[in-house]
Amino acid sequence: MSERIFDALEFRAAIRASGLKQSEVGEPPVSLNESVISRYCSGALTPPPEKLPLLAERVAVSLDALAPRSGLPDLKDLRCDAGIQQKDTAQYTRSKSAMPVRAAENGLRRLKEEFEAPLADAYGVTVAELKAAQERSFGNIVPAVRPAPARRAASDTPRSLSEKITYLLEQTYAAGSRPTDAELSRKGNAKAGRILLSEDLVRALRMGEASTDDAEVLGALAAAMDAPPVFFTSDNPEEAARIVAGIRSVALGVMAARGDGGRPLTDEWLDFIASSIQDIIDDQGGPPRKA
Repeated sequence: MSERIFDALEFRAAIRASGLKQSEVGEPPVSLNESVISRYCSGALTPPPEKLPLLAERVAVSLDALAPRSGLPDLKDLRCDAGIQQKDTAQYTRSKSAMPVRAAENGLRRLKEEFEAPLADAYGVTVAELKAAQERSFGNIVPAVRPAPARRAASDTPRSLSEKITYLLEQTYAAGSRPTDAELSRKGNAKAGRILLSEDLVRALRMGEASTDDAEVLGALAAAMDAPPVFFTSDNPEEAARIVAGIRSVALGVMAARGDGGRPLTDEWLDFIASSIQDIIDDQGGPPRKA
C-alpha cells in the first residue's frame, strides 16, 4: 500500500491562506470538532485517509499537495482518495455488507467482475485502473495504467445529458484525476451558492438513469465541470457540435494542465479555457457572448 503522507505544515498554511478558522474547517461535510483540527495542525494526529479529500477541498489545496503519495495506489488508496469509508461500499456493490471490498483490499479474495464497474465509477477511475490497484493489493507489481483513447469518434456529437457529462469527463480530465460524483456535486453547489446537486443526482444524470431540464441544475452542473452552460441547455445538435469543437480545441491544454497528478486547474487556466471555447463558438456563428 502506498499511503498518502499528511503534511501538517501545508495544512496549517492552507488554513491561513483560506482565511478560515479551525472551527470552520471542521464544519460539515468534514464534520470534525475544532480540537481534532487543531491536533491535525500540530501534527499530533493524522487524519483518516478517507477524510483527506474533504480536508483538501475545504482549505482549497490539491489532495497531492496536502498528502503526497510516492507510489501507485492499491484498492484501499482508491477508495480513500474518493472519500469513501469501507463500510459504505456495499451501496455500490449492492451487497449485504462491505465484506467483498474488505477481502479484496486485504488481498484475500478478488472482487467479482460485477462489482468492478460500480466501484470504479464510485472511485472516479476506469475499470482497468481498478483492476491494476487490486493486483497491488495482492502484492503484485503493476505499472500505472495509461488512459484509454477517447471512445467517441471525432465526428460524434454528444446529444443526451448523460452523453454530454461523459464527454466532458473523457475529454478534459486524465483518467486518474476525474472528479467523483460527490466532488462534482460539492463544486457545483459551491459555485451556485446553494444546494442544487447531490451525489446521487449527479450519478443518475451521468449514468442516464435520470434527466432534467431545470436550468439552475444544469447551470450548476456546467459550473462544476468548467463548461459553458449552453452545452447542457441547448437541444440544437449544430450548436452542440460547435461547442464540442471548442472544447476539443483546448482539450490537450487541459490534459496537460491536469497532468501534474490531478491538481485543480488554476483560475488563469479556467479563464483561458472558457474564453477559448467562447471565441470558437463566436467565430462559427454560435450564440452571442453574455454581457
